Amino acid sequence: MLTTKNNTDTDGMDSLLLDAYYTIGRLHLFCQDYAISGWEPIPHLILADGCSAAPDSDLGARLLTLNARRLLPRLARLTDDRDHLAWHWPLGQRLIRRAARQARDLGLDPAVLDATLLIAWCDGTTVYVHLYGDGCLAVRRADGGIATIRVEYAENAPYYLSYLLDPERWALYQEAIGEPETAQSIYYQSDVAESNRQERFDAPTVFSFDLATFPVVAVATDGLDSFVSAETGARLDLQPVAHTMLDFHRLDGAFVQRRLREALADYAQRQVINVDDIGMGAFVRRLDGWAVQALPMNSKVPVWEMPP
Repeated sequence: MLTTKNNTDTDGMDSLLLDAYYTIGRLHLFCQDYAISGWEPIPHLILADGCSAAPDSDLGARLLTLNARRLLPRLARLTDDRDHLAWHWPLGQRLIRRAARQARDLGLDPAVLDATLLIAWCDGTTVYVHLYGDGCLAVRRADGGIATIRVEYAENAPYYLSYLLDPERWALYQEAIGEPETAQSIYYQSDVAESNRQERFDAPTVFSFDLATFPVVAVATDGLDSFVSAETGARLDLQPVAHTMLDFHRLDGAFVQRRLREALADYAQRQVINVDDIGMGAFVRRLDGWAVQALPMNSKVPVWEMPP
């Protein structure tokens, strides 16, 4: 698997690495997550997490992921924050309609597309992330600190793209989540602070990260927040899990796959299991000699897109 490519804009001094992997949860009979990564047409990571209550949602997750990859050229043309916000749902609608046609051709119920979707790509200097449903993000700052973002929905009911296909299901979803205006919760946590905010269920969930400030950007399905002690039943906090998962001992080859497998083995020895499937991918900006330089103090990153 190719995971390294030089950034020619900096005469080979900078390298961008990427990799993705997915694995089954300990309480699942089969894996409903899916993850892909690649360089063309732009460096990208795409993850999906099928709904456990929907039969064949593992197939739906794959259809969404592969159709999202076809939209990458359009996503790459988005030029500013307003474009990302304005096109979030129109692009999602285009994607889900195409996937629905394919599901019908296979004789499948559209409910197989009940899956969350996370699309991340890099233009060489910035990583952009669009979430359709819940998920987790973890970043390592240039100073070495780790920060996480967790997106959740009321009643543990993510807002699936598939609800856009059926006005009746869309209306029923709003009834099920209670208060639509605050149904989406976004939690930020770092080594020194934490905060949260609530949004309308269909507010565009969009982030961007400057790789000079955040040289490691990881995206994951909500299974990253599903680690539980088999002995006590206590759930592990996402922050220490992120520290573990971003501790890449080597960056050659399939580095995310290797780190995730190592971490799961270490957790198993401590009788800690991932209850849910995990899909995870990461972008890493590496400078020549492995050194990552921090930005000057006057560098600006919009507050809405920056973890504390």
